[in-house]
Amino acid sequence: MKDRNISYLEEGTPQGAVVSPLLSNIYLHEALDKWYAKEIRPHLKGRSFMIRFADDAILGFENQEEAEYVMKALKDRLVGYGLELHPEKTRLVYFDKPNSNKSGHPKPGSFDFLGFTHYWDKSLKGNWIVKRKTSKKKFEAKLKNIKQWCKENRHMPTK
Repeated sequence: MKDRNISYLEEGTPQGAVVSPLLSNIYLHEALDKWYAKEIRPHLKGRSFMIRFADDAILGFENQEEAEYVMKALKDRLVGYGLELHPEKTRLVYFDKPNSNKSGHPKPGSFDFLGFTHYWDKSLKGNWIVKRKTSKKKFEAKLKNIKQWCKENRHMPTK
């Protein structure tokens, strides 16, 4: 309902609807999870992983050529299910030691996932690892909410 007018979708689920995460989990279990486990992972030479939360996913690959192949195959796979990858949220992010950057790869990148920025850096012991910090966008939004709450409630007694 919008402005007291009811409208019905021809396909899909409404953005933010309670049923949306449940349906996306069921749908992507078939379209992505099983495909990755049965068709992709057994044929890879390097290590790989997949992390999925509702309709967001991260696929990690040790081998760049395999990452590029799976990216193309994934686009083709999802088209068969009537889905598409979000062009602004889908990209290859290169993580490697800066001094091993012999093959002309860009500097190690970063990406946001579930409210955190994931980036490549050295641990306290000097090993290269994926580190995480609160996403700047999420942090600023929360600060804005706190500021607004303080502004609306500053007349209240401290008790």
